[in-house]
Amino acid sequence: MLGSNAVHANFSVDDLSAAREFYVNILGFKPVKEPAGQLVLEAGKGTKINIYEKENHQPWDATVLGIETENVEDTLRQLQEAGIDIAMLPGTDEYGIMRDPDLGEAAWFQDPAKNWICVSNIV
Repeated sequence: MLGSNAVHANFSVDDLSAAREFYVNILGFKPVKEPAGQLVLEAGKGTKINIYEKENHQPWDATVLGIETENVEDTLRQLQEAGIDIAMLPGTDEYGIMRDPDLGEAAWFQDPAKNWICVSNIV
């Protein structure tokens, strides 16, 4: 029924200006709308991300945004060069990468609001 429709991510942060700095100036997403208290970004292939400021924001304890990349190790190096800490989660190797022979590779980091973001070549 909805499988052919475009999809978007939608999540909260506690500081919209910090989120804008992170998602636009560090990660490189393109801002397309900035209504009061919100930031709408565009990613590759037309994917949209709606980020909204919430006074009592609580970070998700799971991934809110997955970003596809062809080479996870190269992407992690770029993120670290930009000052982003890669999470060393259970099941990851010394680089913070979870490797599954059937699925591929994935690694996680957090935005300034402590929301989880995953880079992977799984999808």
